[in-house]
Amino acid sequence: MPAYAIPFVAENGDERDADAPPPGSRPDLRPVPDRDAPDPNGVPATAVLLVEDDPSMRMLCRINLELSGFRVVAASTGTEAVVLAETEGPFDVVLLDVMLPDLGGFDVAERLHASPATADVPVVFLSARVSPVDVAHGLAVGAIDYIAKPFDPIALGDRLRDDLDLFRRGGPTPVQTLRFGPAQDP
Repeated sequence: MPAYAIPFVAENGDERDADAPPPGSRPDLRPVPDRDAPDPNGVPATAVLLVEDDPSMRMLCRINLELSGFRVVAASTGTEAVVLAETEGPFDVVLLDVMLPDLGGFDVAERLHASPATADVPVVFLSARVSPVDVAHGLAVGAIDYIAKPFDPIALGDRLRDDLDLFRRGGPTPVQTLRFGPAQDP
């Protein structure tokens, strides 16, 4: 049942379709997707491990990713992220802040890539640290993209989908293109 669906009986006793939006609601209102439900083709939702220590930023990312059809598991520290990656996975992608209170994002990425259980999970950094040195460090630890804060939260889901599509096809991702240019034929 969609999240907005509520039972409704008019004063005259007429029942309205329980799945219809309430009267006077916005016509563009859409139901909140079931986080664990597959898409219409039966493909499970893309699983994201979101690692962000700021509660407001974590909620902003989580809501926008879930509304874009992703299944999100969130961590607020680097240590928690490493544990969740091992116990709650598999994840399709890790969206990772660089500045975390206990274990920095670069260290988290290195640990994930060193573990056989998580070595193949792509990492996308989401950070306010965007100097060329930071971006190069992100590439060195295996990032497929590096998103600068501030960013467009509504476009976050599309950006992750594009990153994953390019990664799965073996094409250059935005960070690789920025650093190395287009892929060259051998």
